[in-house]
Amino acid sequence: MTILQRVQSSRSTQEVFEDHLRKRDEGDFEGDLNQNYAPDVVLLTCTGIFRGHAGLRESHEVLMESLPDAKIECFNKLVNGEFAFLEWHAKTDSVEVREGADSFVIRDGKICFQSIHYKVQSPSM
Repeated sequence: MTILQRVQSSRSTQEVFEDHLRKRDEGDFEGDLNQNYAPDVVLLTCTGIFRGHAGLRESHEVLMESLPDAKIECFNKLVNGEFAFLEWHAKTDSVEVREGADSFVIRDGKICFQSIHYKVQSPSM
């Protein structure tokens, strides 16, 4: 095991979760993928099942096409043991997500499972 692998595996669920959120907020998708996701990660979403880093890239493209240039606000973050939960909403000029939710399983310093639920709709008045 390399020094980098030892450091990553010693990161807590909270540390991985916060680093994931920070990198996404900064627009560093590839950095997030490489630093925080296991190579064999499984992602379940309302648009399908995605596996591995290639699957995460595909899912990310779907989200970015659905919510181009969205302002995303995370308003509820919970961590317990190896589990994390996130509630969020997002808005663009033409669409919004009023309630989005992600769940995570984080083991050995990496996200090994994630689920995402959101519904894109017209903005509320």
